[in-house]
Amino acid sequence: MKKVTMKDIAEKLGVSISTVSRALSNSPGVSEELKERVRKTAEEMGYFPNLLARSLKKSESKTVGLIVPDISNPFFVEFLEGVDKVFFSKEYKFIVGNTDEDLDREKTYLEWFISHGVDGIIAAPTAERSKSNERIFRKIVKMGIPLVLFDRFLESLEGRVDAICVDNELAIREALVYLKGMGHESVGIMLGKIGIYTMKKRKEAFLRGVEELGMKTKKSWILEDLFPENEAVERIENFLKSGDVPTALVISNQSLTRSFLRASKSVGITVGEDISTVSFDDAVENEFYSPPLTSIRQPAKEMGKMAATFLLSRIEGDRSRPSKVVLRTELIVRESVKKINPSSP
Repeated sequence: MKKVTMKDIAEKLGVSISTVSRALSNSPGVSEELKERVRKTAEEMGYFPNLLARSLKKSESKTVGLIVPDISNPFFVEFLEGVDKVFFSKEYKFIVGNTDEDLDREKTYLEWFISHGVDGIIAAPTAERSKSNERIFRKIVKMGIPLVLFDRFLESLEGRVDAICVDNELAIREALVYLKGMGHESVGIMLGKIGIYTMKKRKEAFLRGVEELGMKTKKSWILEDLFPENEAVERIENFLKSGDVPTALVISNQSLTRSFLRASKSVGITVGEDISTVSFDDAVENEFYSPPLTSIRQPAKEMGKMAATFLLSRIEGDRSRPSKVVLRTELIVRESVKKINPSSP
């Protein structure tokens, strides 16, 4: 079937191609009555605009690149929902690059975005320190391509790009205060891949909080680099079977929560009875597990909306000083933490 062009519409209506073009782009110089006739005829004939040609003419693609580390993590899915809410209404498309916490994949996606001429990039960098990838991020900024970081920061770009994250320090501290209030003095933490900004910050907050609150932890109760999932499950199983475990665990992201639940079921550990947990991220399923999981809820959708809004503002020419926004989390108390000492304050 032949593709309908503006020339076809112009011939049918007996007007010039430039008149059709102005009418379809809602430009001045064409009456409202003729614009409506052109739009109606275009729709009846099955006309679709050539967006690529339009973007080349305007030096914009109406396309944004988005880097996420783990598309299976509900946090990033919810973040994308927030982004979409903003971009769809502004007729922007976005291409998602799922790095799976792999630096080479991240590098490839960033290079693709640059070569395809995206109008801007939103990214959660895979690692806090990777010289080759940091160079690409700096190149993006130097080229004038708007960049917004979310969830994770890069120190070399501090103050040079807009950034959005949650208060990891406060989130972990609130979880520890709650555990202590429920009588738990011995606590551990499960952390994802080493080198990730959020894992580093949550570990630092955990160690600081344990010390300040007078709680107890051990090196063996701090499980790091639990990645990928199959290896994480095996290591958690071995940890639980060792018999040397705290009464409570802080689990630092939703992917690890799934790994922990698989492992605990495999070795016959009952969450909320044999061991208590507080999970970072509050996916929908957390409410329906048995028992329902006490979780730290991040405003993921709000972060997505803010990131998209910041980026569109930069694309449209905003040259104000970059912003760094730190949002609060919320502790959602359910049934995965057992009260073991009613007399505790």
